[in-house]
Amino acid sequence: MSEDPFELLKSMTEQALPKITSKLSGPVKVFQFTGEGYEPFYVEVGGGTVKFNKGTHRSPTATIQVNKDNLLKMIKGQLDAMQAYFSGALKVVGNILDAATLVDLINTARSK
Repeated sequence: MSEDPFELLKSMTEQALPKITSKLSGPVKVFQFTGEGYEPFYVEVGGGTVKFNKGTHRSPTATIQVNKDNLLKMIKGQLDAMQAYFSGALKVVGNILDAATLVDLINTARSK
């Protein structure tokens, strides 16, 4: 299992695509990930697809600030995103409800 959050999230999502396609409808939303220990990346979700891009997006729907260790734990299901948010380990700038949709998508992908 990769220890690069970008690669881990990307491969997990690609493997679960048939299962998560129903969650990808609606307008495209952009989730920017930034934090200590990894290169910034963003995920575009919607319009029936998921796209992963390294770097920063000019106008993301939500920016998720979390360090590498906590992001890996969330992707692997070892840390609850809401728990991380309320403890301050994860910060969301932008639409928190849209960020919750992303968490649902990650949880669905993980439970393949």
